[in-house]
Amino acid sequence: MSADRTGDLKVPDWPGRRADDPGHDRIAAMLVLDIGNAPQWAGRVAREIEDVVTGTSSGWEMVMNAHILTVGKDKSGISSADDAMGDDPVEVATADLMAALAAWIERIEQGAS
Repeated sequence: MSADRTGDLKVPDWPGRRADDPGHDRIAAMLVLDIGNAPQWAGRVAREIEDVVTGTSSGWEMVMNAHILTVGKDKSGISSADDAMGDDPVEVATADLMAALAAWIERIEQGAS
């Protein structure tokens, strides 16, 4: 995790994160604003993504606090839940999303111990 802090939450970092990548920036924003420090919610999102990747589910979409996450087997979309924000939707590799979420869950668990 980065040494930068946003409130009580560190700025997300994960293996393979690319600085100044709009998709990775959106993943980071989603982790902070929508997943936060909620291990049960993070675990649910991780299980839903895993179900899509393994073919148990054909896709998953969730409107969260600040973003709408649309998960596909290879690519996932993250768009603003508020049209007034004017943010364009971004497409990210689902594998990158999974890696970021796994690192975020590890950070939450480390904070709880």
